[in-house]
Amino acid sequence: MGISTVRLAAQETPRPNRVAWFEGFPEPLPEGVNEIALEATSQMLRPDLEHSSDLRTFARLDGEEWQLTGDWATRLGSTRMNVRARLASRSGGIADQAMWNWHQMFSLPQGGREDAPKNRLAYHLERDGKVVGDLSRPGLRLMDLDVAWIRPFGTADSGGRVGVSVQLPTGKQADFSGDGGTDGLFGGALWQRYGHWKVFGQLERVVLGLPKDSPLRTVMDKTSFSRAWASLAWQGEGPGLLSGLGIEVALGYAGSPYRVGLSRLDRAGWQQHWTFHHTRLPRWRFGFSEEAGTFVAPDVSAFVAYRLAAVAK
Repeated sequence: MGISTVRLAAQETPRPNRVAWFEGFPEPLPEGVNEIALEATSQMLRPDLEHSSDLRTFARLDGEEWQLTGDWATRLGSTRMNVRARLASRSGGIADQAMWNWHQMFSLPQGGREDAPKNRLAYHLERDGKVVGDLSRPGLRLMDLDVAWIRPFGTADSGGRVGVSVQLPTGKQADFSGDGGTDGLFGGALWQRYGHWKVFGQLERVVLGLPKDSPLRTVMDKTSFSRAWASLAWQGEGPGLLSGLGIEVALGYAGSPYRVGLSRLDRAGWQQHWTFHHTRLPRWRFGFSEEAGTFVAPDVSAFVAYRLAAVAK
């Protein structure tokens, strides 16, 4: 029963980039299943990169987040509706020393950690002396709510999905829990299985509906950008620890609408995702994400996800 459950599961999108000034944008097009996930993210912008060369922009990013994400899906004929809600706990965290020790153990550069206070919460973006967003007090934040329509086709072995999504402004732009507008995206995904192997790709276009007086307009030169993911997965089908293991490695790309003279905001980001499955735990997935060369993504994110009962008809 466990093996068949795994093989019937459709392909999901990897976890997105959770860095503060991107996480208020629309969530990726979901799979359309009932699911709950817990993510932990540690992120830091090195202090010597906080000012743009023309001194017009000041950005500070240092903190830790725990985010609970819930998906509720329902069938509409051959299509599905999916509602995604996110609750984020933001603080200075406790991971800074662990990150320091990890880099020291492998003789890796600390990336500016020696110049930043440990366990500090400081999300701040400023342009020409005007504050775009600021967060320094720990607490819970309700992020923007995503409502998606998905049209799946094919099977779990060979298929895909297309859909559109709308993100409602239930969060606040001022503390980076949203962008203050009603946003949207459209996209699609394809996957194909070859024995134990599976390849997957997803492409999206995000459109931001920022209010005319939004402070974000002072730091952006466009209100649309693209995102994409590609992955290769291997799934065992045995009952043993190794024979039942599944591993998926994905590379994610996300464009940026920002233009402020700071490369960590302006340039497109690349992120690597590692996800683990097992036939004995067919409802569970575990994984982590890290930047992939551009240093736009958070230092590291880890997640655990649990799939609930089947989608109601």
